[in-house]
Amino acid sequence: MKIYISADMEGVAGIVSWPEVELGNNSYKEAQQQMTKEVAAICEAVQASGAAEVLVKDAHDTGRNLIISELPHDVDIHRAWSKHPYVMMMGLDKSFDACILTGYHDAVYGNGNPLAHTMHETKYQWLKMNGVLMSEMMLNAYIAAYEGVPVIAVTGDAAVCDRARQLMPNVKTAAVKEGEGGGCTTMHPDRAIEVIQSEVKEAMRQLKENPSQFKLTLPERFVLEVCFTSHVDSYRAGFYKGVQTIDAHTIKFETDDFFDLLRMFFFAC
Repeated sequence: MKIYISADMEGVAGIVSWPEVELGNNSYKEAQQQMTKEVAAICEAVQASGAAEVLVKDAHDTGRNLIISELPHDVDIHRAWSKHPYVMMMGLDKSFDACILTGYHDAVYGNGNPLAHTMHETKYQWLKMNGVLMSEMMLNAYIAAYEGVPVIAVTGDAAVCDRARQLMPNVKTAAVKEGEGGGCTTMHPDRAIEVIQSEVKEAMRQLKENPSQFKLTLPERFVLEVCFTSHVDSYRAGFYKGVQTIDAHTIKFETDDFFDLLRMFFFAC
């Protein structure tokens, strides 16, 4: 089996502030270590469950967060950013049997994580896909579906895990913390690793038994609405072909082709 892992940081156990997830700050090293441990635990779990190939995408900030020497020696890691529209899912293709999203967090305009955002910390007031608040989890689950790869597990805060189950009812989740305004209640880092490993192993077991239960069917049509923090960004995006300007801060884009939506979002937003 071949497994893809997309790893973010704001949904890792214990993390609650921006300095913890920004390279160069004193508190970053502890968060970096926990992110690495959670990803390593997933790698070990999928390998123990029969995965012969594993690709990990370091999908946070610089794309240079994981301590790669502390991951299993036979996994591959994609670091930094290629500038492909898949962004956090770079390297995913139809050859993979399943995908796992780890360290994920609540969407911008959500209240499930002090670091709730979607793709950029401050650029958007909100984003909606077909009327639903769009998280990075949602966007990336659709990318996986576009490639025909099922998302079998999501780990992170309780809010993103709830959103994942609403989108994919059979997905396995590991909520390692719960946001409360500007703070959160978190599992102990070691217990979080145990819970993550347990859920991933169960996801792998169920994948072998019935892969179709994890299938996510893409909508026939996509309507993306973006409300920018700055009217200047909205003005600029309005020049992209097919984009409709709704008001000074908001644009809308409709398409039947999901990759067209990704292309627009990548270049205009």
